[in-house]
Amino acid sequence: MVQTLTETLLTGAHPPESLVKGVLKLRGSHTLPNSSAYPDLDTKGYQVLKGVISPEKAGDYVERMYRWLESFGKGFDAKDKSTWHMDQLPAFHRGGLFNRYGVGHEQFVWDIRGEAGLIDAFAKIWGTDELLVSFDGINITLPLPAEELSGQRSRPWPHVDQSPNRQYKHCIQGIMNLEENGPHDGGLKVLEGSIQHYNEFFDAFKHDMPPEGWTWRDAHFYTDEHLQWFFDRGCKWVKVEAGPGDLILWDSRTVHYGALAQGDRARMATYVCYKPASDLQPEMMEVRRIAVEQYISTSHDPLMFRMTGSKIDPHAMENERLEPTVKPILTERMQQLAGLKSY
Repeated sequence: MVQTLTETLLTGAHPPESLVKGVLKLRGSHTLPNSSAYPDLDTKGYQVLKGVISPEKAGDYVERMYRWLESFGKGFDAKDKSTWHMDQLPAFHRGGLFNRYGVGHEQFVWDIRGEAGLIDAFAKIWGTDELLVSFDGINITLPLPAEELSGQRSRPWPHVDQSPNRQYKHCIQGIMNLEENGPHDGGLKVLEGSIQHYNEFFDAFKHDMPPEGWTWRDAHFYTDEHLQWFFDRGCKWVKVEAGPGDLILWDSRTVHYGALAQGDRARMATYVCYKPASDLQPEMMEVRRIAVEQYISTSHDPLMFRMTGSKIDPHAMENERLEPTVKPILTERMQQLAGLKSY
């Protein structure tokens, strides 16, 4: 029995290679994003836009995120740091990645996606405000006791979110930063300048390429040997700092990872990514609709994505919550961003 594309993606699989390759025809050297809007994206690989939403609004979103975390009833209390422990939190990935429990469709997450300043920032990149948004998750990186963060959680995980086969500007990702984020707070670390060596790296390390070729999945991880190659070319790790309401942008070819909190302050952020609606493959339109209707999250790219979350991946908790606590009411603009309403 042949599965439909939607049925395939509902297993958490990556879109088939035949469809992914088709995207290369849509966006490449002939239609690049607007580099002049944010020039540091091309040189450093990242840029911080100040005051995309007001600090007051950012503070309101922080409160709503804390209430969401408390709603699991595991004992976490945002105002009592003695309750900030792993066993009093719902399951999460790495230092504080939450993409389960329908969180990608919580009302507060959609309210952030609908912020005019945020949409405008991506409109300047792509030269259009007719955009689609990813159904990505949130990040709450708490300063948990070091002894509770072992193994995979405690190690850096340098990677890019782009297939080695896409050797051009393809996707700009974003973090809507909601809390003060300094040098010792959990948050984005980028290998500054690595974007300039993206293509050169995969040429230099062809011996690492598997027999079937580089993956079309938008991800590649780097070893210590790989990182030294970048260091030898002058690249350096930078902890990106941002204030409440600032937007952090980075090119998907930039080597990066999420660092753990080293101070006593929490990191509060949502992942945001917008791309032109005109670039969506027709086959993916139905998949987006189902993701919205069933409260399913997605990976970062709004156009060519995997489905993720509690309805897709194996459960990480007993009686795991499958849907948002506050189901979203989408404005007309949000419906356009979701792909439910045409431009």
